[in-house]
Amino acid sequence: MTDLGIDHDARLPYYEQLKQLIVREIARDNLEPGHLMPSEAEMCARYGVSRTVVRQAVGELVNERVLQRMRGKGTFVAKPKLSEQFMESTVGFFEDMTSHGHSVSSSVLSIDRVEVVGRARELIGAAPGTHCIEIVRLRAVNDEVVAFTKSYIARDDEAILTQLRAADLATVSLYRILSDQFGLRIDTGHRSIEAVAASGMLTKLLEVGPGDPLLYIESVARNAAGDVIECFLAWHRADRMRIEMDVVRDSRSSAGVDSLSHG
Repeated sequence: MTDLGIDHDARLPYYEQLKQLIVREIARDNLEPGHLMPSEAEMCARYGVSRTVVRQAVGELVNERVLQRMRGKGTFVAKPKLSEQFMESTVGFFEDMTSHGHSVSSSVLSIDRVEVVGRARELIGAAPGTHCIEIVRLRAVNDEVVAFTKSYIARDDEAILTQLRAADLATVSLYRILSDQFGLRIDTGHRSIEAVAASGMLTKLLEVGPGDPLLYIESVARNAAGDVIECFLAWHRADRMRIEMDVVRDSRSSAGVDSLSHG
């Protein structure tokens, strides 16, 4: 991998030296994201270190997002994570990603009138038996699948359903369509996020392994009057996405105290 080797007389642990060698190699040879790295056995032979050393070095570089493991394929130079603005914004996923220069596309799996149940009914605050429009999509950024989403338009309107089915939701923002065509403008909202493990159909849809980490997001969007326009449930690949947010002083803060803690 490089003509430099492990200094067995140095006080720096072998795994830390190996980490530095790998990072130096990536920079020196301008290795692109997606470049396949040598196997554990190859690194052991090349540097005269044990598998334990290699695994610790590579594991820490994976945690630091320098490298990326792909189940059954090997270890690669990591791609930079896509950033989604989480707070202080009413734009949707499409507008957020395209504003940062990314190409966004969606595979629309279904658009139907459904009885809203479970968590979606709780988020909308709908009575039992209420119907709405459900849009199920697989979202891709720069031709790579990153999220599976279920959006619920809090309207039981056949005209809206018909026009949404005719719209190009594969390449156009849902929020823009709701605003421009139906006057359903989103002014405020609330989002929450938690870590979950991939299982069932999500592993196939998102091309991840069972137990791999996902970012699960719930969102409720409202108009100026406070009426729910839309809510969504989304599962994002944690290895490809990160959430960014701005922190502001809370008006409830006492003088000289910022409400930035977890308390």
